[in-house]
Amino acid sequence: MLRLLAVWLLAAEPTVIEGDVPADGAFFTVPIEVPAGTAELEVRHDDLSGPNILDWGLFAPDGGFLGWGGGNSEPAVINAAASSRSYRPTTLTPGTWKVLVGKALVTQRPARFRLEVEARGEATLAPQPLRRPYVPVAPLEIGARYYAGDLHVHSLESGDARPSLGEITLFAQRRGLDFVALSEHNTLSHLDFFGEAQATTPVLLVPSVEFTTYAGHLNAFGVSRLPPFWLGLDGATFDGAIADFEAQGAVATINHPTLDLGTFCIGCAWQQPLVEGLRAVEVGVGGWDETGSLFDESALLFWEALAGRGVHLAAVGGSDDHRAGRGLNQTQSAIGSPTTLIFAPELSVAALVQGLKEGRTVVKLRGPDDPMIELRELDGIPRAGDTLLGSSARLEATVLGGEGHVLVWIENGVAVREERVGTDPFISSFTLTAPSGKSARVRAELRIAQQPRTVTSLLWLAERADLPPVVAKRPMSCAVTDATPFLLLSLLFRRTRLGGNKGRASVQPERSRGPRANRSEFHPSTPLGMNGPSTAPGMNGP
Repeated sequence: MLRLLAVWLLAAEPTVIEGDVPADGAFFTVPIEVPAGTAELEVRHDDLSGPNILDWGLFAPDGGFLGWGGGNSEPAVINAAASSRSYRPTTLTPGTWKVLVGKALVTQRPARFRLEVEARGEATLAPQPLRRPYVPVAPLEIGARYYAGDLHVHSLESGDARPSLGEITLFAQRRGLDFVALSEHNTLSHLDFFGEAQATTPVLLVPSVEFTTYAGHLNAFGVSRLPPFWLGLDGATFDGAIADFEAQGAVATINHPTLDLGTFCIGCAWQQPLVEGLRAVEVGVGGWDETGSLFDESALLFWEALAGRGVHLAAVGGSDDHRAGRGLNQTQSAIGSPTTLIFAPELSVAALVQGLKEGRTVVKLRGPDDPMIELRELDGIPRAGDTLLGSSARLEATVLGGEGHVLVWIENGVAVREERVGTDPFISSFTLTAPSGKSARVRAELRIAQQPRTVTSLLWLAERADLPPVVAKRPMSCAVTDATPFLLLSLLFRRTRLGGNKGRASVQPERSRGPRANRSEFHPSTPLGMNGPSTAPGMNGP
């Protein structure tokens, strides 16, 4: 009798669930029942509204997270040997499953949702034999140097992207990159395909994720598991997620921090708390030719403002490429634009992660062919992470390919010296001193036509790594103004297509207020100048 009942249930019409979107919180769940004998589960979803937008994910009965389609228009399909993109296969245990729903945009009330759940007795998705658990590969190259790559790339496992891993690595190889970090939106389903793809390319695939919240996006470089991003639901907090990334050895990077375009980009401007465990920030947000010329300076100001408050963040850049360089319009950046260089003893995930943690990075804002700056300390002073331990340090910047342009030394957030680059290579020396009880910092920047083009990470100096910073007496000279109206018009005229949860307004989730060691209490939803808030907006590449 029970077998006959199970067969009848599996042959029945799809179960339809409709309901009201709760008023409170940014996330909620909807229980669905999966009967015994189910070989494949399909969940179709609809927000039943033009103005409202909901995001979608799925939990198994044991609480295991199976994936996040976000705004995927296609249904989620899962069986034991295959799944639709953004999800992972699993055995379909009978019981109560849960659909996770994110309130990306709710402006029309009452807000409603609709689910159609189909439990099939036979699988329709063909097995995916190339899927297997991710295992780090042996170093692809041995030797200490700057390795070039892109820390922010999307494949088809992000619902708003389309390229395969093969297309991505081929394009990256043609641009001369050594590595790419695949940063899909709130899913690690892409890691299942790394083994097969890595075997066919000399470009190192680095596991990463774009931890996309409705109050800020970040990448976790070198990630192995995904902490809860459904903030405010079942005790999930932002602080807890960052602590989880830190515990697993991943590097949490603030993405496009000053991108505040209202309804054009959900949660893209950074409004999350600045908790301990954030390690880097995108100062190159899209390629210079596409969007960086408009937006990178505000990101640099954001970075320097945090440094002025004692926050140590490495400089990185990311293209946010969703198309493997194909069919891009004027606001979309190809892989490698910008390029992040990480100094490491070998080309491996572990070595790149460690180099990033130590702030051994350089960002080429246009791409891999930009001039290079190698910043080094001359006297062998002990170093802890990104901090030289002492009161004085002799430094040297070597510029390659920068003849005719200007090298700028920026000390404690202030441009203190400019030099015309007259030779190739060009070498410039600088002495950094730290007052007693304070930490000093310096970086080098190459400017072309008075605009930043190549940027080193900050090198700090202090007798102890935990000392507060020297406070700048005047702001760094960057010509940044409130350009929001111009940005919106340019997006419209350039037919922009923004990735992830971009292109939609944000409903702010409940935010945790966790520890902020050496951080002042401020709301970073707008860029910060050296002496206080600025109104300059920023933007990431598409």
